[in-house]
Order: sequence, then C-alpha cells, then structure tokens
Amino acid sequence: MCNSDMQLFFGIIVSLFDLIRFIIPILLIVLCTVDIFKIIVSKKEDEIKKLRKEVVMKIVYAIIIYLLPFLIPMFFRLANSIIPFGYSDEWKECWDYVENSKKNN
Repeated sequence: MCNSDMQLFFGIIVSLFDLIRFIIPILLIVLCTVDIFKIIVSKKEDEIKKLRKEVVMKIVYAIIIYLLPFLIPMFFRLANSIIPFGYSDEWKECWDYVENSKKNN
C-alpha cells in the first residue's frame, strides 16, 4: 500500500501538520497579546470578561488543532475496537514511515 504516490501524499500532509505546529503557537502568542492589551486598556467589566473568555477559547482551539495528528489515529483505533468494521492500520504504517524518514533527513 505504501507506494511512491502514497508517500508523496503523506509527505505533503506531514509537512502541513509540521507547519501548523509551528504557526499555531506563534499566532496564539500574537493574538493573546493583543487581547491581553485590550483587557488592560479596557475599563468596562463586561468587556474584560468577554476578552478573557476569548483568550481562553483561543488557547483551547490551538491545543485541539495542535493535537489533531495524534487524535485522529487514536479515534480510528478506538472506533475499531468498539465497532469492528475492518479498519486497517496499513495507512498508519505508511504515515509512520514517511514521518520517520522526514525526521532522519
């Protein structure tokens, strides 16, 4: 199953996930800094509460996006153990091969 076309496809996806893992923390720091500055400048209590909630939600969304490459395979394995529908780990073996070859280069 792990032919050159599949390796190329997974290579693009792995590179995209690596880029996301790099950009999300930087974007989070910038956006939260802006929101925290707004909190400091704001004098309205209800606006401060709203901005705090936005900062917390941004952090939660960033963590979820960051963990997606780990959560998706785990979800498929869990679903296969509960409802056996013939889920195959062949794609995961190819994914791991591509990911390990990127790390070694």
